[in-house]
Amino acid sequence: MNNNIKIFENDLPDEINLSNEKFIGIDCEALGLKLGRDPLTLIQLGLKSKKFYLIKLNRETYNAPNLLKVLSNTSTQFVMHYARQDLLWLKYHLKVEPKNIFCTKVASKIARTASSAHGYQDLVKQLCGKDISKKEQQSDWGNPNLSEKQINYAAQDTEYLFEIKDKLSAMLIREKRIDLFEKCMKAIPILVDMEISGYKMEILEH
Repeated sequence: MNNNIKIFENDLPDEINLSNEKFIGIDCEALGLKLGRDPLTLIQLGLKSKKFYLIKLNRETYNAPNLLKVLSNTSTQFVMHYARQDLLWLKYHLKVEPKNIFCTKVASKIARTASSAHGYQDLVKQLCGKDISKKEQQSDWGNPNLSEKQINYAAQDTEYLFEIKDKLSAMLIREKRIDLFEKCMKAIPILVDMEISGYKMEILEH
């Protein structure tokens, strides 16, 4: 296992201080995609320095004050792929709402309109020139003893976010679409609130 990957039970330890990090990559793993039925089991934090912190959550209480402190820091920008899903899990289970967010999926859809491939694996391939596997995505993330493949996969899911963010940001600025993207980032928390309240996106349709 990569020595830069640290795994913790329930919460980040007190001695890890991430308050000065300008950017943190974040991803969530759950046992499914249905809110209220499928538990959130793991949160991955990745740093530009290639350090990765995996937090195996307490599914009885979801009590993680140190993690919540990190996620509540408005000075940190949290980089996610498909932020609406991650923010949905975080607000529903941990009652936390990261405010300063960058979604690479939305950025790709606004910047790369010639492409129909906007998945994380696609962006890693096309923007970073790396081939990654998503084989572990649907593995058992509720297992208290995660396999080495799962651990490496979880870290990998934040590893390339920063390079992707930088390249997509440059494209958005170049094509004068950055203002539209930033408005979308402000809208995502509203969509999260709608979904938690039981409303689907069809409410905005004709």
